[in-house]
Amino acid sequence: MLANQKILIIVPARGGSKGVPLKNLRKIGGVSLVERVGLLIQKLAWVDRAVVSTDHPEIARVAKETGLAAPFWRSAELAGDQVGDIPVLQHALRATEAVDKTQYDIIVMLQPTSPLRRAEHVFATVEKLIAGHFDAVWTVSPTDLKYHPLKQLSLDDKGLLNLWDKEGTHIIARQQLHQTYYRNGAAYALTRDCLLNQVSLLGTHCSAVIIHEPMLSIDTEEDFAIAEKYLAMEANQNSFNDEVVNKTHSPSAKVFVIDIDGVIASLIANNDYRFCQPIKKNIEMINAL
Repeated sequence: MLANQKILIIVPARGGSKGVPLKNLRKIGGVSLVERVGLLIQKLAWVDRAVVSTDHPEIARVAKETGLAAPFWRSAELAGDQVGDIPVLQHALRATEAVDKTQYDIIVMLQPTSPLRRAEHVFATVEKLIAGHFDAVWTVSPTDLKYHPLKQLSLDDKGLLNLWDKEGTHIIARQQLHQTYYRNGAAYALTRDCLLNQVSLLGTHCSAVIIHEPMLSIDTEEDFAIAEKYLAMEANQNSFNDEVVNKTHSPSAKVFVIDIDGVIASLIANNDYRFCQPIKKNIEMINAL
């Protein structure tokens, strides 16, 4: 619970994905997508309830092992390729409230297909929803201006090339373009009213949490390969950081921190080190320590 708001996390994870069969059970770094989201939710102490919405028994079993509840079954009608998020979330909310005999104020959708999300992304989304009294808050990423909507093209049935938006004819320099964003799938937070009464994920008063680091929503085998790469890089960085911390905190470690400018190198405008000269006296004193 945050600010007296009861919070329900819903993890939609059907078994019938077509692009990558049973992708929610596919492993990255030895951990399946469903397990990853379950393990992340364990870090969110402010969550009142976290459930999985699935039609697949193995997904339900794996989800339960990581702490997610599976108090209801998603019907075949809600597990098809053409079913949107809204009816799935509405069903999950109503089914969970019926079981729990309570009412939730905030619904958070965490799709397993976003393995690069972190706990702080989810918290920032819910915190902004509450603080700003928004109907909904989504996580988004900035769109590279090279792919701005006003620079997009289309081909018609005859193979003729056209601007997707005719307003693009007025764009000469990228400075004329306003920054746009795309939803990255890391987190969606919305109020009960937004979902049930407005029947919307966006609502009429929506905001966003902008994530600048790499984020990925997995749809293809190529996406899995990219996610594997990013997670391996993150693991290597964490391992390096731990090694540095262990070494510097050992009883025998000696840590000496100094500045460069004006201490071991002469001060130069704009810190252009190509023209710096060593301050030999200070260097000798430091080396003698």
